[in-house]
Amino acid sequence: MYLPALPAMAENFGVSSDSVADTITLFFLVFAISMLFWGPISDRYGRRPALLAGSLLYTVSSVFIALANSLDWMLFWRCVQALGSGAASSLALAIVKDALKGRLMQNVIGFMQTITVLAPLTAPVIGGGTLLFVSWRGIFWILALCGFVSFLGTLGLRETVRSRSQAGFLNIASRIGVVLKNAKFRDALIIFSAMAMPFMSYLALSPFVYQDVFGLSAQVYSLFFALNSCFIMVGPASYLKYFHRFDRVRLIFIQLVVMALSGTIALLAGRSGPWIFLFAFAPVSFCGSLMRPPSTLIMLESNRGDNGVIASLINCGALLCGSLSMFVSTLPFWPNPVFTIGAMTAIVSFSCAVFWYIIGKNYSG
Repeated sequence: MYLPALPAMAENFGVSSDSVADTITLFFLVFAISMLFWGPISDRYGRRPALLAGSLLYTVSSVFIALANSLDWMLFWRCVQALGSGAASSLALAIVKDALKGRLMQNVIGFMQTITVLAPLTAPVIGGGTLLFVSWRGIFWILALCGFVSFLGTLGLRETVRSRSQAGFLNIASRIGVVLKNAKFRDALIIFSAMAMPFMSYLALSPFVYQDVFGLSAQVYSLFFALNSCFIMVGPASYLKYFHRFDRVRLIFIQLVVMALSGTIALLAGRSGPWIFLFAFAPVSFCGSLMRPPSTLIMLESNRGDNGVIASLINCGALLCGSLSMFVSTLPFWPNPVFTIGAMTAIVSFSCAVFWYIIGKNYSG
């Protein structure tokens, strides 16, 4: 929600745009690592207590961010907010794997991913409109309210862990290593985690592309962001309705190739104008989101048991790679943010396409 406010926040704190962008990068880094904590914890104590603790942390930290009087304090409370966020994001998938199987699990994952993609990608539109009435601090008061609603919703959740682990936390956490020894799961995790990099690069740099490079207002930027979100939103739904009949391995390879080509077009022609950049990146948005349901199912089906750990690794891997791309994208050697997004997309997608071409046969059938 506060993406459109990044340039204004930089001016408010008297720091550079790159420094304010660190509030996103650091958030996603802690967010990713926290999932490795919440997964094992929920296997030991249950999904519901972990979700209650996470939503409470999120709510409290959002209040302190709204009150922050320096960038340093904002960075600190963003880390706490990220820690709380990790609970819901990692355990939602674990709950689905606890309770469902087969085609029903596939349908619910597709629906859930549509919602989880829609929410953060429409948020900048809401944020841009909100900035017409309040400052960036008002946005974080709204986020505090969202956290409190999440806490209330969790109170009504029925526990889905039927048999809790009686081992200590360190023994449970060691299951991470056991799961990662499964090459079939690990290789898929590497590829599909890396595919978060183009999106996170776009997420971090899009305000500067549309506002600094193309000279658009925060509100107009939010509309361009919303148009790109439409391509992302229809991906999971399109898979469930049309593409679930296709061979997963071949479908994923085609999507990776299309994304590599689109990244190259954005790299070469993206600075020609905001509309050209939008439609150059649109296939990346659509194919990347279309890939989410089949890739998630492939990873879930590659390992039995350890649902909390598996869900944590799936979410953590994507966010760690995404955080890395956000950090690399803000380094000073890049000529401009359009070039950065295009290059990141082309290089990562092409590399993943080659890797998937080599190992994809292991996931056929």
